[in-house]
Amino acid sequence: MMKTTYSNSFPEDFLWGASSSAFQIEGANQEDGKGLSVADTRPVPAGISDTRIAADHYHRYREDVRLMQEAGLRSYRFSIAWTRIYPNGEDEQPNEKGIAFYDRLIDALLEAGITPIVTLWHFDLPDALDKKYNGWLGKETVEAYARYAKTCFEHYGDRVKYWQSINEQMMMVFNTGMLLGQEQPLKTRMQACVHMSLAEKKAIRLCHELVPDGKIGPSSAFQLCYPLTADSRDVQAAAEAEEYLSYLVLDLSVRGEIPVGFAAYLKKNDSYPELSEEEWDLLKSDRPDFLGVNYYASLAVKKPGEPDPKADLFFFNQENYVLVNNPFLPTTLWLRGSYDPLGLKLTLRRLNDRYRLPMIITENGYPQTEEPDEEGKIHDYERINYVANHLHALKEAVEEGLPVFGYNMWSFMDLLSGSQGYKKRYGLVYVDHQEGNTGSLDRLCKDSYYWYRNVIETNGREL
Repeated sequence: MMKTTYSNSFPEDFLWGASSSAFQIEGANQEDGKGLSVADTRPVPAGISDTRIAADHYHRYREDVRLMQEAGLRSYRFSIAWTRIYPNGEDEQPNEKGIAFYDRLIDALLEAGITPIVTLWHFDLPDALDKKYNGWLGKETVEAYARYAKTCFEHYGDRVKYWQSINEQMMMVFNTGMLLGQEQPLKTRMQACVHMSLAEKKAIRLCHELVPDGKIGPSSAFQLCYPLTADSRDVQAAAEAEEYLSYLVLDLSVRGEIPVGFAAYLKKNDSYPELSEEEWDLLKSDRPDFLGVNYYASLAVKKPGEPDPKADLFFFNQENYVLVNNPFLPTTLWLRGSYDPLGLKLTLRRLNDRYRLPMIITENGYPQTEEPDEEGKIHDYERINYVANHLHALKEAVEEGLPVFGYNMWSFMDLLSGSQGYKKRYGLVYVDHQEGNTGSLDRLCKDSYYWYRNVIETNGREL
């Protein structure tokens, strides 16, 4: 593969890292007092692995941290499982064994010279709260989340200075089928969404009160939307899609309000959420310190009409726009929408123009279906090319002056994909987990692992 050498590098303190989430790697989903989350109880397609074992990180975290250190990682973004801390979401006392596990993990990371970046919620609401209060629809869940966040800040805030409140909140609005196994009406989803935003505001305030020098922000998937043509109706459809899919939750997080166009749509469809004046005031308080950006691909959008059955992310369609595949961009097996490195730079420009906050890439990666060859190696050149191309775009964004302070690739190791189990692999490190919860769980470093190690060693001069 051709290597490009830059005359200068990323900032010296740039956080090169990788990401994961608790339910996708930890396993041990009922061990040492852990309760079940909705990620543990949601329906799993036949033949697909569930969360019982995953990558077995709960038992193998020391080996995994050693591999992170050998890769030169400067940061590691992971999530805490709420149900390890409070098994039922709102127990009288926290689970000491759960607290102790993350103590050990955080200490191991710090000893390895790796900065922990901790996400408080990554799709794994306690199942008990889902059943008792209808999940985020109940304001009791908001208070339970705030108490859980407070516990995390008090126990880990002396060592963890970067926090993420909620990962991809927009999925609660647009794909409850994936999160909960069932679809909900828009009004219900929007009410749950603003309750999540209230919970986030409480966490931001608590972090600033309890964590010396602590910084906290959301992690949001940005769906960059291009109009399919210069037809003004396509342009309007693309603008509305981007407002709904990308700016809704970030406007709630940063500005404490719903974007104007989407607000009008919700009112027209009797789906505008109900909050008290005091709660709306809370949403306008306590801005986040930074934005976490999850970026994989862009979208193309056309005016309302017949849906394209071949388009990716079909569940994002609304009555006033239709998603289509971009005819100017390549597609892959898993990234069917588009493969668009330049879109990352454009995304960062748009976020900077709208919010003027520091940013960190919290997810960006390439899924493949892969197994070791006869020599026991994995030559994942497609992944290397994908990440290299996106890092070129990121380098241009940083050189332009956009305030990006880190890049955390998704993911460090192969992990349980929400819908595809282990058929869809993202990791720098292969995990021998085969569908149906079988396999040795042995780790194997892919070619991308060694390539990324060199990127970090050269601080991005060699891509």
